[in-house]
Amino acid sequence: MQGIDFIRDDKQNIRFAVIDLNLLQDTFDDFFGALITGNSTKGVEFLRDGKGNIMKAKIDLLTHQKTFDDFFSELIVKGKDNKTTVVSNDSRENKITNLIAAARSFLSTKYQSGGTSLFGMDCSGFSTMAYKSIGINLPRTSGGQALIGKAMDKNNLQAGDLVFFATGTDAKRISHVGLIVKGGIKGQARMIHASTSRGVIEDDPFSSYYDIRFISATRVI
Repeated sequence: MQGIDFIRDDKQNIRFAVIDLNLLQDTFDDFFGALITGNSTKGVEFLRDGKGNIMKAKIDLLTHQKTFDDFFSELIVKGKDNKTTVVSNDSRENKITNLIAAARSFLSTKYQSGGTSLFGMDCSGFSTMAYKSIGINLPRTSGGQALIGKAMDKNNLQAGDLVFFATGTDAKRISHVGLIVKGGIKGQARMIHASTSRGVIEDDPFSSYYDIRFISATRVI
C-alpha cells in the first residue's frame, strides 16, 4: 500500500506500521491528534533523514492497534491509497477496478472472527471492507449480504460479484462469502475471500470443496 509499510514479527504478525509523511501527512495528523487527545503518544517513533527532517512515523501496533484501525479505514474510504481511489459518479467499470484493487490490498491478512481490519478479518468483514472502499455499505454478515443486489447464475459470474457458500454443518445455511475478481466459467473464475485456515487469499470458487457448497451469487454494482 502506497505510503504505508508494515514490519512483521518472527511469527509473521504485523507489529509496526511505517507511515510516509510526504504522502500521508494530513491523515496522519488526524491519527496523531487522536493519540494526543487520549494522552497516549507513547509507541510512535519519528524517523528523520540525514538532515534531521522528519520523514516517516513508525507506529507500534501492539500499543495503537484500535486507533490505527480507524486511521486505516479512513484511508480506504477516502481513497488515499492510489490503488483504491474512488471518483464520484464513477462508471461501473472503474468502480469494479477500484473494488478489486482494494480486495487485493488485503491479501495475506490473517483470519480473525469478527475482524474488519488489516490485523485480521473474517469473510464478511473482508467483503464489507472491500465494498466500503467504493462507498457501498454491505450488511455485516454473509447471510445479510446474500440478500443485497441482483441474483446471478453461477455460470455467469463477473468481477465484483459476491458468491455465497454453506461451509458449516447446515448444508442450506450461508456461512461464507467470497468476492469474484475474475469472471468466467469453471476453470476461469477466481475469488478473493478470508479463509479460516489461510487468511485472505485468492482462490478457485469452483474448486471441489466450494463447488458442492455453493448456495448463491449476487451482483451489487
